[in-house]
Amino acid sequence: MFAVQLTLPAGAGAAAPSGEAAAAEAQAALWACAAPDDGLEHVRARAVPEGVGLVLYVRAADEAAARSRARNLLARALPAAVRLPSGRR
Repeated sequence: MFAVQLTLPAGAGAAAPSGEAAAAEAQAALWACAAPDDGLEHVRARAVPEGVGLVLYVRAADEAAARSRARNLLARALPAAVRLPSGRR
């Protein structure tokens, strides 16, 4: 299992709530869209100055596959741009 850290920029998403409301909505959307093939085990979402910080714990063969699964899930659940950190998390 790999932890994939992402940032959902402030104002992204349909209703664009802010703070903890945005974090709760992002987490709910991820769980609502997650399929078994996504390998999602756990989600942490919290308000950060940039928007919503997410950590997706994903089952995968390697880190690259985990990041790909996380991106695909996020694209379905939250149709907004995300920033993946360049370093390993």
